[in-house]
Amino acid sequence: MPRTPETSRGISRRTGSRSRSPRPAKELSIAIVGAGRLGTALGLALRASGYKIQVVAAQRPASARRAAKEFGPATMTLSAAQLSRLNSAQLERINRCSLILIATPDDVIAKVARQLAGLLTLEHSRGIKKARRVVLHTSGALAADALEPMRKAGFAVGSLHPLVSISESRSGSKALTQAFFSVEGDQIAVRAGKSLVKALGGESFTIDSHCKALYHAAALTASPNMTALFDIAVEMLGVCGLPRRRAQRILLPLVQSTVANLATQDPAKALTGTFRRGDKSTVLKHLAALKTAHLPQALDAYVVLGQRSIAMAKKPGASPRLLNEIAQILSRAAKASSRQ
Repeated sequence: MPRTPETSRGISRRTGSRSRSPRPAKELSIAIVGAGRLGTALGLALRASGYKIQVVAAQRPASARRAAKEFGPATMTLSAAQLSRLNSAQLERINRCSLILIATPDDVIAKVARQLAGLLTLEHSRGIKKARRVVLHTSGALAADALEPMRKAGFAVGSLHPLVSISESRSGSKALTQAFFSVEGDQIAVRAGKSLVKALGGESFTIDSHCKALYHAAALTASPNMTALFDIAVEMLGVCGLPRRRAQRILLPLVQSTVANLATQDPAKALTGTFRRGDKSTVLKHLAALKTAHLPQALDAYVVLGQRSIAMAKKPGASPRLLNEIAQILSRAAKASSRQ
């Protein structure tokens, strides 16, 4: 898929390498806190790139054991309860790690940071240079400041968020090797994050910490929300009498052709269909059908996305008169929907 450098406000040019040429000697050893789909996928990808996963910790012991089995026999497992009261051997093991990745749900990150900060200090480290001690979380919405307790404990803190949809760890680990990662935080942490991404074969870009929530909302809109929109389309075909699985199979090639268009064209040029053509009569039929089918969420989505499509369709030069008339129709539909 062709890619162009980011030029948007708040985002620097991407860095990274598509080639997976592992560095000859990776000195980083890693502890991963969180053994869900992302944490496990990251561990698998990093291990395949030559890194040592020294420790994996998870809320449930079974999850930690399952991830450790994937990472190799040398990986030590810890439950959340054990993480709160490490014995000397466990503390020594985790202090061998020059990088800690926190891949827990967002709401748990601050708690984990406080917990680790109370257990780990730079003075506990054995043979690790002070400048190399880094902790990164994988949240897309939170900035590095979520790890402030770790920063106060002497660690460089940052965030490392892959822009990829991971529904299963093993396939997800392969997807990570072709993903873009946003990186932000302390300078040392950013360098460590970029180095990690380069070793994986992905590409990194930096983002202003203040933009994290908006950045993540953009990612949500482009992927999970697209899945929700697809589900609405499947529901609409269900009203037409098609089974859900059949409807999904029918719609997928359409989605794939749209993504293929977006790979080579600006969204305004890639836009096709009713709004691009300015088909006023078709829009009226669509709205009437959605009301008759009693699909309020589908109707709301149609109106909102239609309004955006109208704005995009004006750029390639569709009939301004027809587009304005359609915009007025959608506006009336939106007001009617809000009153219900």
